[in-house]
Amino acid sequence: MRPQYRVIDADGHVDEKAVNWAELMPERYRRDAPCWVTFPDGRKHFMVEGKLWPSRRDFYGQLGLWPEPHKPKHMWGWDREGMQNPHKRIPDMDQEGIDIAVLFGTFVGLGAASSIEDTGLAIATAIAYNNWLADYCKPYPDRLKGIALVPMQAPEAARMEIRRAVEKLGMVGVQVLTNFGGKLLHESQFDPIWQEAQGLGVPICVHIISTNSAGIDRFDRYVFKHAFYPLDSMLAAASFTAGGILERYPKLKVAFMEAGAGWVPWLMDRLHEHYELLPQQMPWQTRDPIDWLKSENCFYAVEPEESTIPFVAQMIGEERLIYASDYSHWDCLCPDSVKLLNERTDLSDGLKRKIFGENAARLFNL
Repeated sequence: MRPQYRVIDADGHVDEKAVNWAELMPERYRRDAPCWVTFPDGRKHFMVEGKLWPSRRDFYGQLGLWPEPHKPKHMWGWDREGMQNPHKRIPDMDQEGIDIAVLFGTFVGLGAASSIEDTGLAIATAIAYNNWLADYCKPYPDRLKGIALVPMQAPEAARMEIRRAVEKLGMVGVQVLTNFGGKLLHESQFDPIWQEAQGLGVPICVHIISTNSAGIDRFDRYVFKHAFYPLDSMLAAASFTAGGILERYPKLKVAFMEAGAGWVPWLMDRLHEHYELLPQQMPWQTRDPIDWLKSENCFYAVEPEESTIPFVAQMIGEERLIYASDYSHWDCLCPDSVKLLNERTDLSDGLKRKIFGENAARLFNL
């Protein structure tokens, strides 16, 4: 039985692999626009600016972008038509029990755009992506909500694109990666992004990525790389709560996506301890990082089967957690993600109501 209240999926995905990006971009950038290439042996790989993404350094050629998970056969994977066709997505949402889906990309949106070195190409790619995503959402504006991609290579241009995406295209948030080319998010060059999002009252959504991740070169296979992606989310959370971002922009809201939430209490203790012992190394902090992590500024997407949800809710507050389906990536639990979370007996009805919809409604102004 589906929940008897509105369900907001805070992290669903679209699949851009069928998009002809060259057609959507100015002529001078079409040669380097994102595209798929096919190797002689039939393998396909994503390419942007003449470079493979992800690089072989990131995946070592093992499993690549198409892992085959061992999960019940009825559960969905990459092949869902709704990832590319909104008219196919709405029936999937109805089957799952989702009223509103907040949408992130997969290939361009989750990393390929960040690898672009040509600033003009990066800006053109973000604009093209946002236009395409707005068109995807247009047939069902009350149910499909886009998250804007911004060119972090050019923060001032990103500021302009945020305003356009929110005011002209109806986007409900701004996507950033956990780091940009290895640069931490609290570096001042990114301040125009946080300033614009705060001014418009839309959240920053920090989403894990497959490239430039902490420890990625230490693992010899994808299973370990993927398991430890949340390490980068922890670094990003530290940037916001101890690195000074929220001190500079105290009305900014930020959500951490696809990393679970079990790590949050541990990070609270670590940052609190170091704030007490080494305050001279955080001279900008007027507020304990532990307070920022528990504040109305921060939200964390949970996994439906994540065992630590009750403990995390107790430690940081029930208002901090949001539901995410991860539709329809290889490791998602669709079409059972709502069901699995709703049927849990270790979560109160009040907590479920907040996780499924009330918290996300505040975060995204829905």
